[in-house]
Amino acid sequence: MSPTRPGKGTFPRYRYLAAVSAEAVGGGMYVPVSLLYFHRVAGLPLGQVGGALTVAALVGLAVSPFFGALVDRLGARTVVALGFAVRAVGFVCYPFVHQWWQLLAAATLVAVGDRSFQASIQALISELAQGAERQRMIATQSSLRNAGFGVGGLLASLALAVDADWAYHAVVLGSGAGLALAAVLVAGLPSGRVPADAATAATAAGKAAGGYGAVLRDRPYLGLTLATVPLAFCYSSLSVILPVYTTQTLHASASLPGLLFTANTVLVALAQVPVNSWTSKWRRTRVAAMGGVVFAASFLGFAVLSALDGGVVLVSGLLLTTVLYTGGELLHSPSSGALSTDAAPDALRGRYLAVYYLSWSVAKAAAPALFTTLLAVSPNLTWLLLAGGVLIGSLAMLRLEPRLPAHAVRPAPEPGSAEAAGETAGTVSGAAASPTRRTRRS
Repeated sequence: MSPTRPGKGTFPRYRYLAAVSAEAVGGGMYVPVSLLYFHRVAGLPLGQVGGALTVAALVGLAVSPFFGALVDRLGARTVVALGFAVRAVGFVCYPFVHQWWQLLAAATLVAVGDRSFQASIQALISELAQGAERQRMIATQSSLRNAGFGVGGLLASLALAVDADWAYHAVVLGSGAGLALAAVLVAGLPSGRVPADAATAATAAGKAAGGYGAVLRDRPYLGLTLATVPLAFCYSSLSVILPVYTTQTLHASASLPGLLFTANTVLVALAQVPVNSWTSKWRRTRVAAMGGVVFAASFLGFAVLSALDGGVVLVSGLLLTTVLYTGGELLHSPSSGALSTDAAPDALRGRYLAVYYLSWSVAKAAAPALFTTLLAVSPNLTWLLLAGGVLIGSLAMLRLEPRLPAHAVRPAPEPGSAEAAGETAGTVSGAAASPTRRTRRS
């Protein structure tokens, strides 16, 4: 019998979801002031601010594999709490920044803590939930984080309406407070790791497997990671391509991109859990690929909108196409997250997820430069290339389906659920109806 993981139950999951909500509110507060804060309050030139934040992001990207190994050694709960705490310290340091090197030091803390988030948070979910419940938690987390970002952005807007230095400081410190609260909530979770003897065996098995070497030898998982790269670019298109395309190519109002982004955020917050309930019994590879197809359709829709003259028809078209884009996100996000988590072995899950989310980090870092370069050549070509890349990634994911672990592609029913009871009854009745099998066992 496999050892029972401690920390299961409803309360730890609610505590975890409260933690990610607090983190999202803090993050949402900071987004509207990320560049402006240091230019206005610290008096630094925008070029220095952008350079420092870029260097900090590259440092965070470089150290992200370290956190994968740390998850496997210390457990996801410790790494998640540590990442939140490090980011909180960085935000608390921001009001004391007056020179470029001080900004670089504080921003590096924030970037390093931020890079620990994806792999460790997915590993923590795997400790708190199993099977279909794991995907449900990912969907709930996505919904709550979108709502939290919206609340944080609203709080920041209200504070910045004052247009005073103390209001900017309040926003930054509020972001740090949200992260500190998240760190405390996660640190108070019961450990989801297996008991000591099993944990020791798992660690030994992980070392014997060769650490990151095992990940690099796992070709299906590397294939999944590479197939995800074009899909990861989709999540930057709404914030990077759409504002430029809407205002400069379509000549729409400068306020429209904010409206479209808000519509996307609200829809994800409201619809992610119901959509996941609808698709949770389907194969995750196919749901994720379906999300990619919907993404591609939305990109083609954005390209077609360039033929419209403007007015109400254009605004309606942009809203409808943004809703279509959101549909792709609703399908792809929880299914791909659960697929990448379940396809990783327990002993090396931290390392596996660190490699998987490296594709997301690279896409996020490369998107601004790549998209702005393509937009300068041709806006419609940008949308077409993005749609083509997404379709290739979706097709690759479908071709990988037979080579990925069966339990990752189609999760087992939750223990105690009607489906699980039905499977158990079917197994028992099948055994009872097979006298040959009983004879051989005897």
